[in-house]
Amino acid sequence: MKFDFHEIFREICMRFFLENLQRYLSTDRIDQMYLRKGLTMRKIVVALPKGNRLLPQAYNVFKRSGFASTALESEIENGNRKHLEFASDDSAVLFLLVRIADIPQYIDRNWADIGISAFDCYREYELSSVATNNSMRGDNFLSDMFPDLKLCGGSRFCVAGFPQNLDFYEKCKKSSEKILTVATQHPNIASNYFASNGILADIITISGSSELMPKHGGVDAIFDIVETGAALKESGLVVFEEALQLQTKILVSRAALKYDENIRKLLEVVKTSI
Repeated sequence: MKFDFHEIFREICMRFFLENLQRYLSTDRIDQMYLRKGLTMRKIVVALPKGNRLLPQAYNVFKRSGFASTALESEIENGNRKHLEFASDDSAVLFLLVRIADIPQYIDRNWADIGISAFDCYREYELSSVATNNSMRGDNFLSDMFPDLKLCGGSRFCVAGFPQNLDFYEKCKKSSEKILTVATQHPNIASNYFASNGILADIITISGSSELMPKHGGVDAIFDIVETGAALKESGLVVFEEALQLQTKILVSRAALKYDENIRKLLEVVKTSI
């Protein structure tokens, strides 16, 4: 009987390798390393708002979780935005610096796995997908897995206008025959808010400087984000009603969460540090 010693040796080596690999991967030490350092064979892509105000706070959410990036910290400290991609020091995460308004689309279309965005951006995006009847948009990200990160301070959506228009606004809340003309940068959120409160509103979409619209645009009110109220005061406007508190949330791709177990493991680590 003739033996192939090379084949026998190769099989013995393979069995030895597999047995030891299984034993190695079953240890608690590797589970912890997998959670914090050896998360994935590919980098988990995290989209962060690149604005000077929110970027340091958003990055710190992941830094506190053990995913620091020396390169990104240097960029933040120097105030530069020459680069838009930064790997974490353990190479587990790739941070992308993105306009905050675009982050919901990055998550929705799986260009990124996780992102941090403000309510006005992700809710406007969700509602726009309904308004345009586009089933491929607005349904692939989760915004309720984590509580409000409270990165926006006391910012909130308000209905505001000239003091003399407050009485008309109150009448619009009680009458279905009166139409409130409203200027806003957030038409879908505004439409949803007024409809849910039984107010007939003619929504005018603008790109900015909404405080000018009551004087130069002839509108009854504006629907805008207010933090200190200084801009309203300078334009002679007052708050008619505080509508919605502005929140900052972690957005997660449904598809990434379903097909990549490492996303779930990373989120478990992040949750413990919030």
